[in-house]
Amino acid sequence: MGCFSAFKKVVATTALIGSAFVGSAVAASVSNPWIYSDVPDLCIAKGEGDNYYMVSTTMHYAPGVPIMKSTDLANWRTVNYAYQTLTNSDNMNLNGGKNAYGKGSWASAIRYFKGKWYILTPSYTTNKTHLYITDDIENGPFTEKLLPFYHDPSIFFDDDDKAYVIYGGGQLSIVKLKSDLSGPDGGSTVLVNESLRNQTSGTSSYIVALEGAHMEKVNGEYYLFGISWFGPCRTELVFRSKNLMGGYSGKIFLQNNGVAQGSIFKTEGGKWYGYLFRDSGGIGRIPYLMEVEWKDGWPTVVGGKAPATLNLENEVDPGYGMVTSDDFDGSELPLEWQWNHNPDNSKWALSDGKLKITTGRVDGKLYTAKNTLTQRTYGPKCSGRTLVNGKDMKDGDVAGLVALADSLGFVALEKNGNSFEVVYYEREFKLKSVPINGNEAYFRIDFDFTRDRANFYYSLDEKSWTKIGNELKLPYTLGMFVGYRFGLFNFAKKTAGGTAAFDWFKVGNDYNDEIYLDGAVEPVPQTAHNATQTAWAIPGQIEAEDFDDPGKGKGGPSYSEGDAENHGDSDYREGTGVDLYAKATGVIVGYIQKDEWLEYTINVSKAGDYTLFAAVASDGGSSFKLSLDGEDITEDIAVPAAKKTDSEEQNFDDYSKVKANVVLPAGEHILRFTATADWFDIDYFNFAEGKDAKDPAPIVDPKDPEQGLDPVCPEDDEDCKTGIAKIQMNFGGVQNYRVFDLKGNMLGMIRSNGMDIVKATRQFVKSNGIYIVKPTRGGMLHKITVK
Repeated sequence: MGCFSAFKKVVATTALIGSAFVGSAVAASVSNPWIYSDVPDLCIAKGEGDNYYMVSTTMHYAPGVPIMKSTDLANWRTVNYAYQTLTNSDNMNLNGGKNAYGKGSWASAIRYFKGKWYILTPSYTTNKTHLYITDDIENGPFTEKLLPFYHDPSIFFDDDDKAYVIYGGGQLSIVKLKSDLSGPDGGSTVLVNESLRNQTSGTSSYIVALEGAHMEKVNGEYYLFGISWFGPCRTELVFRSKNLMGGYSGKIFLQNNGVAQGSIFKTEGGKWYGYLFRDSGGIGRIPYLMEVEWKDGWPTVVGGKAPATLNLENEVDPGYGMVTSDDFDGSELPLEWQWNHNPDNSKWALSDGKLKITTGRVDGKLYTAKNTLTQRTYGPKCSGRTLVNGKDMKDGDVAGLVALADSLGFVALEKNGNSFEVVYYEREFKLKSVPINGNEAYFRIDFDFTRDRANFYYSLDEKSWTKIGNELKLPYTLGMFVGYRFGLFNFAKKTAGGTAAFDWFKVGNDYNDEIYLDGAVEPVPQTAHNATQTAWAIPGQIEAEDFDDPGKGKGGPSYSEGDAENHGDSDYREGTGVDLYAKATGVIVGYIQKDEWLEYTINVSKAGDYTLFAAVASDGGSSFKLSLDGEDITEDIAVPAAKKTDSEEQNFDDYSKVKANVVLPAGEHILRFTATADWFDIDYFNFAEGKDAKDPAPIVDPKDPEQGLDPVCPEDDEDCKTGIAKIQMNFGGVQNYRVFDLKGNMLGMIRSNGMDIVKATRQFVKSNGIYIVKPTRGGMLHKITVK
């Protein structure tokens, strides 16, 4: 597909994420896949300055051929579609038992030439190639011309203003178009035949011989790209000639990890990039970006492989531009939504701050139902949730949230007679049902594309979530030929005319996150987890369980947890899924696994050297690191194994201190704690001013009277192992303290200036015993004996 063009008209009516790319210094290392979502058959055209436009395949979804825009190459945003309705056939309307799954519109191409934009897409539903033309790519309108069917075509304009379609499967051909672009002007010519293809690939045995044609002209030579699948993986080939109509020779452009099918483009600053995509399981087909250099007149991928990272101006925020949360308060749906096939616009509405879907017929199963509203998923993990009200549903109606692909699964509200139940289906089979009181429920799906699995949940209060059904496997199959999507639906099994109301849809990295686009909701930053939401003071101590409260929108997540379940025994920070459990010293973050992280808003009193101390427990082999505002400030810090007796297989009860020297800038920052190896616990960490400073709160043996402390643990209690920091009273003013019993149960909270802490504890607990008192803002632990 021809995908490089120069845009001579300014069209910048939509605000985008990112800033100008021209002449800007590279500021971020971006991971590949650079867009971790289903964006296959992509084609990029450069506009004026740093405006870039991209089209992609969305098959049977409507509207179709999304047009995405970026100003920094990192963050992309849908600004329009090439069409609202591809065709009004029974296939695209889901009528008469027909469908267009895996068909609709296929590999699309975009090109700018002399004041107009051209988008070309073939359709196995209409058996035509659709050419859409406009002089305003973001606002339209488009005119449409129907051409004969060409497989994987692109449109190319040569310097003499003549237009061509380049296409093919097995071999690549070219056909000239009439001057009005209404059809072919003569027959086609083969540019890459089987002999040249086999000579270039080195084989005559293929899974896919050759397709995905893209043509560019650089310095008077023609470069034709195509994908060929042979040997170990999908491979991108490139052919070049000084003559458009023949005389090509070929080379392998990239053979690496199945990353293939795409082309190259040049930025405003003169840098060359290649863009390709990779089949990647349940998420779908995801794009990769790579730097390109020229060697002996051939475009060559820098380093010879799709890089794990590349340098761009801005970071890529997961999910941004691909999805959006929606409160359904507007009069139109955001462009991130697409319908599964053509919608019946008389059977859905945005009213009263809700999306309402009314059944127009009896379907019996979701696969054939009209008006399923979808958004992409994104990786590596994402979560979507919604609230469904069924007061206007009819007997037999099913409405809820689906993981949509061939092997679909969904959680939903189903009406039976005058009562409701929460149900879990896989395809058309009901596998689980739970009767409920009332007519509404919250539904949630968590996708994990690192394992290609999805889990389903329901709630009656949006606070306590219950898992329902199986963990769904997420294969990539060629029936629908797309990655998994979120979908909102309502279908009838008995009687048409029932309405389900969706109050909102929220999507993010996990079920506490919300990504909003278009300014629907202003992003809310994360905040320190304390009564005043005040940044933790450094030097000082921070309890690990007091990680920041997450915000909403861009930059909102304040933690990353491997799963949504709290495997500990404490309900502190309920709803986060972070594994917390109780010790005599208070609440501990436990069961920590590699790549999980927690963030804390801190305020450093002055710039300089500090010493980090962390109270940790492990059976060995664990480690972590710290970063500040996204930059590492430590290397991996090993967590030593706790001592254990001959009868103990492991010991996570005894804590030790690890330390590291760090340099901190003054002011407010985001501190991130990241596990770099599995299985350890952390109680707290503190920062002392100066390099190699003395630990202000060393861990001591709670049974050792030589430490100068009254023993916290009874002498006859062999199970009491938790280390208690040396008790030092803090007379720094009135603050809040949490009160715990020796089993780690939090009893409540008191206020004290430090000097009257014994009195304050005695007045609160009102019963004899030994108690642990911990300041909420960080600091020393206090052992209080009440007699």
